Amino acid sequence: MRIILIIFNILLFIGIINGLRHHDSSLNKGLKHRVPGYDSRPSSNRRANPNDPPIQWFTNRVDHYDPQNTNTFKQKFYVNDTYYTPGSPVFFILGGEGPVGASYVTGHFVFNQYAQKFNALLVAIEHRFYGDSIPMGSLSLENLKFLTTQQALADYAAFVPFFTQKYNTGSSKWISFGGSYSGNLSGWLRLKYPQLISAAIATSAPVKAQLDFPEYFEVISQSIGPTCSAIVSNITQSVTTMLNNGQNEQVQQMFSACDPIVSDLDIATFMESLSSGITETVQYNLDNNNYTFTNITAMCQRFEQSSDPMKEFIDFNNEYNQFSGSQCTLSSYKKSVEYLQSSNYKSVNASSRSWNWQCCTEYGYWQTGSSQNQPFSSAITLEYFTQMCTDIFGPKGFVYQPAIQYILNDYGGTNIQATNVIYERGTVDPWSVLSVQSPPNSESQVFLIDGAAHCAPMYPSRPDDLPGVIEAREMEISLISSIVYNN
Repeated sequence: MRIILIIFNILLFIGIINGLRHHDSSLNKGLKHRVPGYDSRPSSNRRANPNDPPIQWFTNRVDHYDPQNTNTFKQKFYVNDTYYTPGSPVFFILGGEGPVGASYVTGHFVFNQYAQKFNALLVAIEHRFYGDSIPMGSLSLENLKFLTTQQALADYAAFVPFFTQKYNTGSSKWISFGGSYSGNLSGWLRLKYPQLISAAIATSAPVKAQLDFPEYFEVISQSIGPTCSAIVSNITQSVTTMLNNGQNEQVQQMFSACDPIVSDLDIATFMESLSSGITETVQYNLDNNNYTFTNITAMCQRFEQSSDPMKEFIDFNNEYNQFSGSQCTLSSYKKSVEYLQSSNYKSVNASSRSWNWQCCTEYGYWQTGSSQNQPFSSAITLEYFTQMCTDIFGPKGFVYQPAIQYILNDYGGTNIQATNVIYERGTVDPWSVLSVQSPPNSESQVFLIDGAAHCAPMYPSRPDDLPGVIEAREMEISLISSIVYNN
């Protein structure tokens, strides 16, 4: 009997893990590809590389705006001063919606190449409520009220004078770098604290907060082309018809669903899961980050050349699940909510909980199937995501309304009036439609990279880089030179 219970518990654990890694937003999912060996757990749960620079800590305020709140927390950062000479710039790499690792300053990004050129000091800082930088040591609802963009920017601003004194950097120019959400933060840090940050690089930055974001799937459709998109659309319609006809068990078997598909919310969860392999392939298509699963061309060739596109898609979905660390396709709405309800910052879903909180309270960014010009399920609705906010964070019946207008008013949206900022985005990146589209002023630059994926210019150069990626890096070097040598 004891053996049976042990086996049952092992199987239960495996089932939980299979589902655990399958419910991230598209911004958050990409972290495991943006950072080598990505693990959403804090570094205290992981084995350190002996060649890594040591973890350092900065004591920051929990609330920068309430003088009566004197609570503090430890904020993690890494430093690489290998190339630094006094008076040279400080390259400030901003943490975003996940843990920061030593790789941020040891060569995973192109910033190390820039540091060698400019004799710069590299420093990467972790965002509050991600990784190990957890105010009050918990992701409880009571604590998450301190997880706001405004507080995060104030964290980074408070860090600059501390670091300047600690490392005696004196009058060194500070240049911030970020991609995706941290790209927002990079541009906004320059906007709000120009006396501290001399210039900023904002790569693939979705600065336009938006509640309903159907354009995400529209760009996916455009990127894979009309033939491939039509095949995906037909598969979506076929699966939808089967579910409407009560063939749920057959669908579950076909796609190795983790759990029975019972409710409408289960259907939305399952159909969103089926979109993930394609959307991630497009979002990170041919980037410089060793995304080895597949690319748009190879994926669509599979679908278009197959005599049985449904079977080919099922095989593709299974491969994607395995690539993502799962053996099944997420299908239970209840479990997907439960995975995000834990306030333990050491849980595998900690980053997803924090990022979902930010989406529920500030950004929205919900990729719905409401548009007719995309191949995915219309069951993925705005109501589905807002219901998830309520069910994850509570209280029951409360409808979360992200502070979209506040974010747009406070930071300027796509009309952000910061100077010495480069906003770069790729045509294949579905987040590009929320980025700055044209220069808001004469002292900022916008660059659209033909064929580039999400955050593509951030990674080290390689011989087959797209011409636009090379040009984007040249623009960055030119801006840095103008700041370092001419000011």
